[in-house]
Amino acid sequence: MSRKGDDDYNDEKTNGRKMTRHHLTPRARGGKEGKNNIVKIPDRYHVAWHTFFGNLTPKEAIHFMRVIFSRKGKKHGKWTVEELYNLQLSIQEKCEKYK
Repeated sequence: MSRKGDDDYNDEKTNGRKMTRHHLTPRARGGKEGKNNIVKIPDRYHVAWHTFFGNLTPKEAIHFMRVIFSRKGKKHGKWTVEELYNLQLSIQEKCEKYK
């Protein structure tokens, strides 16, 4: 799959790494195209972010990590993919209420 022509990717490299644009508030959640909402990060970090955090904002991702690694949420490291996904959704819903 070629990414040429995709607005999120470009051939610009920083320190030999292909860079991509990452929306702090995802477009799917109403994030804008303004420079205050976009940062350039290495492509592999972008893929890793969305693999682990889905469409969480940075603030929500911090909350997600706190829950996972807290004593109450730890579950001895036995989180299922479904439980992690449901946790992401619950955090998004809570944050949407307080906007």
